Formats: sequence, C-alpha cells, structure tokens
Amino acid sequence: RQRVTPILGESMKTRLWPLLLLALHFPVLAQDAAAQKVMDCARANIPQSLTIKDFELTSVDRVGGSRTLKGHIYAIREDNLLRAMVKMTAPADMARSAFLLREGKEHDDMWIYLPALDRTRRITGAGAGGPLFGTDISYNDVKQMENAFSGGVVTLEKDDTLQNRPMHVLKMVPNAGSDSSYSLVRGWVDQKTCVPLQVDFYEGSTVRKRLSGNAADLKQDHGHWYLTKSRMADLKDGTHTDLSITGVSSDDRLSSRYFASQTFSTAD
Repeated sequence: RQRVTPILGESMKTRLWPLLLLALHFPVLAQDAAAQKVMDCARANIPQSLTIKDFELTSVDRVGGSRTLKGHIYAIREDNLLRAMVKMTAPADMARSAFLLREGKEHDDMWIYLPALDRTRRITGAGAGGPLFGTDISYNDVKQMENAFSGGVVTLEKDDTLQNRPMHVLKMVPNAGSDSSYSLVRGWVDQKTCVPLQVDFYEGSTVRKRLSGNAADLKQDHGHWYLTKSRMADLKDGTHTDLSITGVSSDDRLSSRYFASQTFSTAD
C-alpha cells in the first residue's frame, strides 16, 4: 500500500497537485531494496504537517488563453496517512472553493465544496475524471499523484541524467483492476535532494501528461526539499498548468477541521 504526504497533478501533485510537486510520495511496495531506498529518501522530504500560505495555478489553453487561481494548501500525516486540503482565494468566482483528499488504508476519499452551490459533495465514479478547478489536473490525477505510483509494484530502472544532474528512475505499471487512468508512470528522482524533477504519465506507449520542474527552483524548509515552481503539461491536448508556491511552513500545528469532510469548507 502506497503512502503519501505533501504537497498538487495533473498531473496538476500533490500532495494535491501542488503537494506532489513538493515531493512525490511512493508506495511501500517495491521490487527490490534499491527501489525501496529511493522511495524512502523521497518520503523523507514529507513533513508531519505542511502549510503552503500562497500558491498560484496558471492554466494555459491551446490558443494561449490563460487563467490564474490562487489559494492555500494544508496537509498532515495522520497514522501515516495523508490528509490534504486546498482552499481557493482568487479569482472572485472561485474564492472559498475547497478540495479535500483523505488517504485511506483500503481506498481514498475526495470531496469538493463550491460556494455557488453552497454544498459539499463526494467525488466518485465518472466525476473523478473531471478537471480540478478548471486546470489540466483531474481529480483522478490528484489521487494518482498524491499516491504517486499507486496500485502497482515499483521498480528501479537504470540511472539517468536530467538537467545535468544524476537521477534515479522509478517505474510503476498499475496492477490489473486498479483505478489508475494510466498504463505506466515513470519518475526521474534527483539523487541529491530526492525530489522528482520529472514524472511521465503514459496512455498505452505514449506519454499523455508530464509533470516537470527545474532544479534551479528547488528550495529547502526545515530540512525538507521542494520545488517552488513546476508544470503539468497535457501533451495530447497542448495545454498546461503552471504551479508556483511561496510561504511554505512545515512546523505548524493544524486543526483537524481542515481535514474533516464535515468542516473543511469552513476552516480558515
């Protein structure tokens, strides 16, 4: 069973998409000790609690039109399971919208709150394929990224080089019957910081989406490495979503109200 913990996704990532962008989370199930060592190092970047005081998501369509969303992210580990919540602050029509992800031992739960409807609903079935706040990230993408390599055994491939930095390469092929929308997930993990700088999400033999970041945008908070900027690109549709984060804190005590389906929509 995989474990996660912040950040985004879509493949916009957490953590939620943004969370994942802070650091991919890998499952405890590995093909061998070498793969497990890389996953353990990546998971060590995940603090017990995390607050991203400000983030921006800018989605760009195929003709160059763009829309920017702003908000906050809160995440904790509870019994080694991830709870992550995104609260939007801008633009005005999205303010107070919220998304909650609760990792479970058997299955994960996702919830969304939209002020215009003044109601909270659980995301299930076909709805999980919809876009998160109109970005290139679907709810399923968030789940896949939050659980990064979920539903399959992870193997360590031959080391590679990316951005002139040595990389570990991890690969996961989803198990038959899993709810993954991808046929293969492959990640390039920076050997110095254990942060993934590229994750490819395959449909068949083709890379459908790519999550990427630049090593120049790596920063550290209380010993935890994360990317301040990253991009989720839909290579088939020619669209992308850029994530930028500031004000990261990994030593906050966060109220349980942020992570309960009954109260996350009103927690500030």
